[in-house]
Amino acid sequence: MPDSKKALTEHGTTPEHGAVGEQKDVSWGPACLIVVIVGAVILSVGMIALAALLNTNQGKRAAYSVREQIIPWVEQSSLSPMDRQNIVERLNSLASEMEREALSSRQLSRLAIRLTDSPVLQWGVVEQLIAKANASAGFTAQEKAEFSVSCDRWLYAAADGKLSVQDMELGVQNVAIKEKRSGRLSIRDDVNDERLREFQRRVATICDKLVISKEPYNKSVSQVFLEVIDEALDVKD
Repeated sequence: MPDSKKALTEHGTTPEHGAVGEQKDVSWGPACLIVVIVGAVILSVGMIALAALLNTNQGKRAAYSVREQIIPWVEQSSLSPMDRQNIVERLNSLASEMEREALSSRQLSRLAIRLTDSPVLQWGVVEQLIAKANASAGFTAQEKAEFSVSCDRWLYAAADGKLSVQDMELGVQNVAIKEKRSGRLSIRDDVNDERLREFQRRVATICDKLVISKEPYNKSVSQVFLEVIDEALDVKD
């Protein structure tokens, strides 16, 4: 009761402790500090254990993503049949290495970056645009050759790691659209000679800005893809 406690205090005594001068408050500071420290240690140990568990399964999770997401995406892409076959074979081999935990965490990280940032797997749309320009009666033989050379320079830029997915999407803006569900680039229905020429000008501008050689670049998309993979794996922990 509040009133009774006040009265006892004013008289200088309490039933439990006697004189007020003899009463000592117990400090909870040290006890709370110990609880906080113990809790932090337990949390740190838990996080370390979780990180170790994730690292243990990192390869298997990456292999699952390659087999269930990337390979089906490539198989349904507009890349040439030979390029699709070569790329899928390498991806299957890569997934097997991941499942055996044969790749380091650094190699897995570099692979993830290369596979998501390299535009090589989207190159089917560029090949379709080249075919469309070659089939156009409005393009002269010289224009068709220049169109092809510009696209070869673009592939060279991708192989050299200078062309990102964002750069590619910007370059094909007037001739292709990005599917919302798959993220795949596909040719627009309204592509005409004027749009193709504008695309070629954009590609040439990007290549000039990146200082890409105009020398012939006679490599297939799958060859470039294999080089990108090999470069990502070529690290030492």
